[in-house]
Amino acid sequence: MTDCVNCHAAPAAIEDIGAEPPRPWCLGCATALVRAGDPVLDYRPLGADGDAYARVLAAGSTETLPFG
Repeated sequence: MTDCVNCHAAPAAIEDIGAEPPRPWCLGCATALVRAGDPVLDYRPLGADGDAYARVLAAGSTETLPFG
């Protein structure tokens, strides 16, 4: 299993296929990007946590999240 490119401590939940080369993110780090207003939108889910990321995106997008 691939580890997160950011924290290197958790297994990847999604793969950012909009990046070159594609970058794997764990659910925690990917969720932090959503909260920061920079969600990964072009991604491939990896395992069960990929579905959880889809729910995080559905619950709040950059249009609905407070900035700052």
